Amino acid sequence: MRGVRSISISSALLRKLPLFSELPLEDLQFVSSIVRTRCVNEGELLFAEAEPGLGVWFVLEGAVRLVKTDPLGREQLLKVVMPQEFFAEVVLFDGGSYPATAIAAMEGSVAIIYNADALLLVQSHPTLAWHFLRVLSARLRLAQERNRILSAGAASAKVAATLLLLSQEQGQDSIPLGQQDIADMAGLARETVSRVLVSFAKKGLISLRRKNITLVEKKQLAFYALEQ
Repeated sequence: MRGVRSISISSALLRKLPLFSELPLEDLQFVSSIVRTRCVNEGELLFAEAEPGLGVWFVLEGAVRLVKTDPLGREQLLKVVMPQEFFAEVVLFDGGSYPATAIAAMEGSVAIIYNADALLLVQSHPTLAWHFLRVLSARLRLAQERNRILSAGAASAKVAATLLLLSQEQGQDSIPLGQQDIADMAGLARETVSRVLVSFAKKGLISLRRKNITLVEKKQLAFYALEQ
C-alpha cells in the first residue's frame, strides 16, 4: 500500500478523535497497536475511486479532498475531510471498493485501520459500529442534499445552499475552504462563485478571508438557498 508506515499512534492523540474518545485506556492501547500512519504532501493520492477498499481512514493533520468522477468524466468535490474526522468507512461494511478518490489537500498526516482489525474492534465495541452507522446515515442525507443543490437554478442558490450545508456538516460557521472548493462542490465556475461570494460579503451575509468563509447571517442565506 502507498507509503503506509507501521508506527504506533499515542493513546492521548487517539482520544482526541471523537470515535475513540470514550474508550478505556486498555482499549485505546489496542487501537494504537493496529493504526498505521502516513505523512502526506499536498496533492498526494491516498487511494483512487474503484480501488479495493482496504480500511477506514482518519485525518490527523491537514485535510483530505474526496472527489468523485461522473459518467462524463467530470470531477465533483464531495467533501473536504478535516482533522479528527474519518472517511472511507463504508468499505468496512460492504467489503467493496472505494467510492471516491482521496487526495491530500495540504501537507499533513493520515491514519488507517485495516478492515480485518476494524471488524475485530467493532465486534468488541458495538457502540463503535453504531457510531459508524450514524455517520453513514448522516452522510447519505448530505449526499441527497448535494444532489438537490446541483439541480438548483440560480448560482446564488447553489452557493448559499453549499455554504449552509458545509456549516451544518462541520458544526461551525467558519468554513476553512477556498472559493475553488466551493465551486467544485456547487458545480459552478470559480469566477461565478467569486462574484456571488463578493455580493454576499457586501450585503453582510458572510465574511471573506483567504481560505476561510464565515457565515454571518444564516437566515438570509437560507432565503437565497431557496431561489430557483
